[in-house]
Amino acid sequence: MIFLVIMGALFLILGGFYLANSWQQYREWKSGTIIVVLSIAAIVYGTINLPYFHKDNNQAKQATSSSQVAQSGNISSFSNNFAIGNSSMNSAQQESKEMAVLRQMQKGYSKLGSVDYNEDNKTFQITPTDDNTVEALNALAQDPSQASEMGWSNLTKSIKSNSGQLTKALGSGYSISIMNPGDSSKALYTAKDGQMTYDIAN
Repeated sequence: MIFLVIMGALFLILGGFYLANSWQQYREWKSGTIIVVLSIAAIVYGTINLPYFHKDNNQAKQATSSSQVAQSGNISSFSNNFAIGNSSMNSAQQESKEMAVLRQMQKGYSKLGSVDYNEDNKTFQITPTDDNTVEALNALAQDPSQASEMGWSNLTKSIKSNSGQLTKALGSGYSISIMNPGDSSKALYTAKDGQMTYDIAN
């Protein structure tokens, strides 16, 4: 049940991220609202059914005491094994969160283009495929001075805000980049931890 609560909290954050993005970009709110409501329901259900609410305190104390006596002879070995296992579990959980965020971003930016995750530099890369957007960004790559005329700041403001949401969901160190549709190895804009780190217009 604790896993359900954790995942519910994660999807609540992602749902809020998706709802905000959908409303800001496309004025759509139904899907995001459903995700948020289901996440809250999962958190409430998981919390109510946690073993903590169903165990007697005396039984818990007795179990803890017995466990301490039984493990007192090999506590050092147990600690080392637990540290290794805990590290692997944390890594797997983080990867699961990253993939969940990637799926949400792919849904949120589906009308703009494709989204991939570069694990090496912890960057979610948005590659525009919409014809009008591709044409506009190719022109921007050729002449960055056109940025203000094409409303570039509206898109980058959204990306910057969403990168801040990533910090809440995954921790610090993650970026979102808008890739050059003419050269997908180069970014036109990158935001990390809620701050712009590169903008072709600047």
